[in-house]
Amino acid sequence: MGFGGISIWQLIIILLLIVPIVHVLISSRSHGGAKVGWFFGVLFFSWLVYAVFLIVTQPVKDAKVVRGS
Repeated sequence: MGFGGISIWQLIIILLLIVPIVHVLISSRSHGGAKVGWFFGVLFFSWLVYAVFLIVTQPVKDAKVVRGS
């Protein structure tokens, strides 16, 4: 174990902190100011707000229009 490198555990921790932030930013579940609010919430409270984000916001459903003949 050297002092100059980054360990696998540090990489795992960094990924666990970055994944919710990236998902909130690229998600189509929220837009505009709401997305900024979710971003700051996840930035400061990470997985707690991310869980609320997944529960409160609904995934976008495809709007398929079916026309009768």
